[in-house]
Amino acid sequence: MTDVTRFTKAGCIAASMVVLAVLAVVFLGVCTVKIPADQFGVRTLLTSSGVEEKDHPPGYVLAIPGLHIVRAWDITWTDLKETLQIRGSDQYTTTVDISVLLRIQPGMCHKVAKSYENEDHVNKYARTLLNKYANEILAQMRTEDFYNSKIRDAKVLDAQQRMDKELNPLGIEVKNLLLRNIVYDPKFEQQLLSKQLAGQQKSLEMSKGKLAFAQTETELIQRKAEAEVKSIDEGKRQEIENLTADNERKITEITQDAKLTAASITAKAEGSKRQKIAQADLLKAKATATGTELLSRAYARPGATYYFAKQSLEGLALGEVELNSNNFNPLEMEKLLKALGLDLKARAKP
Repeated sequence: MTDVTRFTKAGCIAASMVVLAVLAVVFLGVCTVKIPADQFGVRTLLTSSGVEEKDHPPGYVLAIPGLHIVRAWDITWTDLKETLQIRGSDQYTTTVDISVLLRIQPGMCHKVAKSYENEDHVNKYARTLLNKYANEILAQMRTEDFYNSKIRDAKVLDAQQRMDKELNPLGIEVKNLLLRNIVYDPKFEQQLLSKQLAGQQKSLEMSKGKLAFAQTETELIQRKAEAEVKSIDEGKRQEIENLTADNERKITEITQDAKLTAASITAKAEGSKRQKIAQADLLKAKATATGTELLSRAYARPGATYYFAKQSLEGLALGEVELNSNNFNPLEMEKLLKALGLDLKARAKP
């Protein structure tokens, strides 16, 4: 095979690829529709089949001209706002800004496409319902109910639930119906101002009454406290005096008891002393009597006279003694002692 043939074949292949690429680009541009990242696509067959029961995610969707129509639907939340004038049950007109959040439920774009042409058509119908239920339900309120959050929130929730009940079967979700910037009727404002002033005046008078009552209560409490303190002080003083008197009485009793005890002990000691002295005197007398008795017995023994004479003589500090033997016999001891001034018989007497 020649080089020319080879080059011709390669050129054909390259040309074919270019043609295919061009055809693919043309096909993508003509036969597909690009769905943005925040939307879903709904394809409608231009036949008896109508809308397909499917939501196409973001990306490219096949749409053959003359056979398919693809529409993108936004599923993000939309904030619808309306300014309404509500004529309340008390015939005053209240102007309110009302808003509601709504969106097409995920996976329900094909269902919405069967009833509405686009999001604007959906929003228009939602505004109609918002006006309807807001005027119908909020008109049941009196003007003063608009600043009563409990009543106001209950009515707003009722209107939201009514809208959701009608739109939910169509694939539309309703959430957070809110009231803002409530402007009251000028006539009601004046009446409300007068009422508020009267209420404030009444509250002021009540506050003054409460203040006076509180002051009276405070004074009574203060006086009661002072009386209680005085009573407590008096009670403490009396208690201290009673304790002092009781202590003095106990001290007196203890002193008297101590004196009585001391006197009793002293008397017992004196009696014991006298008894001991008497016993000692008795023992002494008994000892003397016994000694005398024993001495008498000793005197009565043979030779005792000579023994005592000897003892007597030895006890006398005499120098030389001269006796006249002419008058008595020196061997007669009794006469000799008598001559010396010692009378043994006299000493032997008790």
